[in-house]
Amino acid sequence: MNVSFGIITKNFTTPGTLELFLDNAEKYGHRVHSVIVAYSFDCDFKMVERLQGRVKIELIKINQNEGMVKDLLEYRVSQKSCDFILKSQELIDFGMVPYGKNRNNVLVKAILNKTDVLLFIDTDVYPYILSKIEDEREQVDIDFVGEHLNYLKKENVDITTSDYSGYFIIPMMKFEGMKDLFKGIQKEMMYERVQSCREDSCLVFGKPVKRDVFETNKVLGGNLGINIKELKHLPPFFSDVLVVDNKPYLTRGEDTLLGLAVNRGNRKCIDIDMKIFHDTFNNYPFKPDIINDKNITDRFFYACMGWIGRNPFLNWMHKRDINDVYEKQREALIRGEQAIANYLKDDRFLKLSEALDISYGQLDYMIDRYRDTLDSWSEITTKLL
Repeated sequence: MNVSFGIITKNFTTPGTLELFLDNAEKYGHRVHSVIVAYSFDCDFKMVERLQGRVKIELIKINQNEGMVKDLLEYRVSQKSCDFILKSQELIDFGMVPYGKNRNNVLVKAILNKTDVLLFIDTDVYPYILSKIEDEREQVDIDFVGEHLNYLKKENVDITTSDYSGYFIIPMMKFEGMKDLFKGIQKEMMYERVQSCREDSCLVFGKPVKRDVFETNKVLGGNLGINIKELKHLPPFFSDVLVVDNKPYLTRGEDTLLGLAVNRGNRKCIDIDMKIFHDTFNNYPFKPDIINDKNITDRFFYACMGWIGRNPFLNWMHKRDINDVYEKQREALIRGEQAIANYLKDDRFLKLSEALDISYGQLDYMIDRYRDTLDSWSEITTKLL
């Protein structure tokens, strides 16, 4: 069975944690078929040459992937579908590539290079679990490839995934109006957890043993296994760019569609409860301080914009009453954006309600793009698989 790693990044100038994952695979006796890297700008080719000494590196520079396009055309895929799945107008217009476009490039290369199982790993995740034994934190080694394969080999399992250990994606904060903010960005379920966070309560810990494996529709793109031959039953990744005051923001949730589409009929997505460590704010073990650390404030602002850019489409996918949800979210966000702007002394957050208006205003356009993406993806997977 050919197992490949998939990575998406703006610049491939350092290996990041890739070598740790290669070491981990080797330790547990797994041969990695290839590492497929989709990147937008710079690449350190001397580093790649060094890595080639231990594993095949397949590079995809977005909008300069003529070899892949040629391969698809030889399978009689239309030029339109090639362009829609592989090319990024957003890179030309805004200097950024939607997460979904990046991941779809990796998937197509995985089909072409005869990968059987693709394991996506993000550049800030590690092949071990952060666990807590009594009052001590411990980094527990795991068989990353093997744990995913154990379930992907089971009948009708298309996808394996799991959450992360490490600091929670929303840092500790507490202020009057926070509940309105969370309702406005459609993160109500996280409110109680965040407002009660103290010290280690904001850390997520994984289980070294006796994990709780279950079927899920929540897919995490940085800890994700996919049976490539089953892509003909699955939709592509999908996300977009939201432009507010002439500034672009990448929308989040490109992996959400996979979760919504799987577990229909006999297809399954399994949460293997293997919470690999995620250095969420790139400063572990230091506790994230959103008030005094501008990098963390920035990250949360961009996350809010990314969630707002995704939410109307997500609500459409869930067949919710779009107008009703929009009115309730906007009412809450007007109060919440002012509250967090005051709390953090950062007026950028006053743009959230404007972003919400723009995002809902472009919903029909996103739906059209999604349907075109589905059509192009269906042509590619039908002709290649």
